[in-house]
Amino acid sequence: MKPLKIPETYKYISAFLTYRCNLKCSFCLNAFDEKFERSKQLEELAGEEWVKALNRIESRPEVPITFSGGEPFLHKDFLCIINNLRKDLNIDILTNLQWGEKGLEQFISEVKPERLRRNSPYASIRVSYHPEQMGNGAELVRNVKKLQDAGFSIGIWAVLYPSPEQLSAINQMQFRCKDAEIEFRLKEYTGAYKGEMYGDYSKYPKATVHEFREKVLCKTTELLMGFDGKVYRCHSDAYSKENPIGNITDPNFEIQDIFRECGKFGFCHPCDVKVKTDHRQKLGHTSVEIKRK
Repeated sequence: MKPLKIPETYKYISAFLTYRCNLKCSFCLNAFDEKFERSKQLEELAGEEWVKALNRIESRPEVPITFSGGEPFLHKDFLCIINNLRKDLNIDILTNLQWGEKGLEQFISEVKPERLRRNSPYASIRVSYHPEQMGNGAELVRNVKKLQDAGFSIGIWAVLYPSPEQLSAINQMQFRCKDAEIEFRLKEYTGAYKGEMYGDYSKYPKATVHEFREKVLCKTTELLMGFDGKVYRCHSDAYSKENPIGNITDPNFEIQDIFRECGKFGFCHPCDVKVKTDHRQKLGHTSVEIKRK
């Protein structure tokens, strides 16, 4: 297939290898849309198809292909995909690391640490800590330490979900990580809690109010690929499996860095319109650019 050049305006590439997850977090952002299914077995692209499709990508060193989900490790060909991508394509992984002892050992034995290391302000393997599913996180720290000692670029991230239980657990987890010499970072919570929206939406303040729907022109800065290879213009479409703009496996698919008409403004996914840092950790970025008519 012909090369697929990533536009200079693009800041992120995500391959959602699967929507399945072995956790059931109450505030999962993927499940923001009621149509999202995190336990159902859907028709996922096989590893061979992913490799063939992703190997056509021409990106910049600072914009890796990020494997996410769901939990990407649940894809049966996860390790095969990692080991068969072109070596010049950088890789990041978003994971809960609930792989089990056998899974951890398999990963360490089959994947070379240097394959997941690049010049970046943050770790290539970013592990999410979810207290309501993982307890005090002691086991998670041990598993992360095992990968870190094996040479992998890895760290733990926790979402500041504003429940007292979550914040208390995160506070204790910071000390565990410090004692184990593991990088620990905090992520601002994105979404609603007790009727209040958390996150900075000042760039498009009406985008998530759920009071009206308005037609706008919208342009993405991300290449988002669903579990079946379909390409979406935003997280809202990806999680609801609506309005694909193509398929990464289509040899004729091309990225069009253009504005597209959308009738969902007012019901945008917070991830798309939240003001956050970009791939260089520069604050002020949003995943999409919106022009209201």
